[in-house]
Amino acid sequence: MMVLQLYSSHADRALRDLFSDNTFPLYRLMGYQLGWLDEAGLELPSPVGGTRLHASLALAACEAVGGSIDRAVPAGVAVEMLNQFVQVHSDIQDGIPERYGRSTLWWVWGPAQAINAGDGFHALARLRLIQLLDGRMPPHEILGMVNILDKASLRMLEGLHQDMVYQERVDILPEAYLETAREKVGALMGAALELGALCGGASEEQGRAFREFGEEIGVAFQIQEDIQMLWGQPISGRPKGADPLNKKKGYPVLYALEQAEISLKRDLGTLFFKRVLEPPDLEHLVAVLDELKARDAALAKVHELYSQAVAGLEESGSAGVANLRSIAAWLALRE
Repeated sequence: MMVLQLYSSHADRALRDLFSDNTFPLYRLMGYQLGWLDEAGLELPSPVGGTRLHASLALAACEAVGGSIDRAVPAGVAVEMLNQFVQVHSDIQDGIPERYGRSTLWWVWGPAQAINAGDGFHALARLRLIQLLDGRMPPHEILGMVNILDKASLRMLEGLHQDMVYQERVDILPEAYLETAREKVGALMGAALELGALCGGASEEQGRAFREFGEEIGVAFQIQEDIQMLWGQPISGRPKGADPLNKKKGYPVLYALEQAEISLKRDLGTLFFKRVLEPPDLEHLVAVLDELKARDAALAKVHELYSQAVAGLEESGSAGVANLRSIAAWLALRE
């Protein structure tokens, strides 16, 4: 979508500036992860990968409260690098060999070097905020921003922990999954929006409202990705079907496990307790979910979360939220 591309381009230029003077070999791996370089370290004619979503959310939030987006660039860059950190580690943990149609970082350089690059992103994220001590912001405000970033990082890791625990279980209720999605995905989106709003001059109360909006949209986004993983095309860059084949049970599967009669529950349980899932198993899974109308139930939950999120944002008193509503509709509803 056009508005997201505009924010993303602005953020990407800032990221490139940050890496322009770093010639140490580790940063070549990070440039590959960011989609700028090929495996040989050569500049690609056009970047590979998705939009700089988290940075874009920070810029849009700053603008929504009347601030200049340039004021939110350091915060946006910091959250974007934190997102790259978790993306690198998640690809290793889940054994994902491909994202956005090319090999993942760990698949090219091995898990150990990929961990180094991922941890480098984490360190750079914090440093980008600390560098604001050059006089642009009061120290206590910078410390507050680092606190927001670190809390979101910890919550995100807690969510990833639970996500891995749930892979080997079939007794997870949809409500528990929604809470995990709020931590795993929503925490970082919420932090991006809160930091952007604060950079634009928002009050702490407004900042919290933006954070809550981001968390709700993050959950809706995750459910929509669960739907696309089975019936469409995810925008996370992961191949279609990768998560369920890795025994990850998204919202449609958990809804089905809760609602199905005992025979279908047994059928689904037997499927997920197989040692290895194959593409025919995915076809069987989708057939069972279609029988239980699990896709419709998941879409209904997405619309519910989106409506709640937008209503809360509009109550925050910020007048310029049209762009944020548009981005949220694209993320959650794919409109």
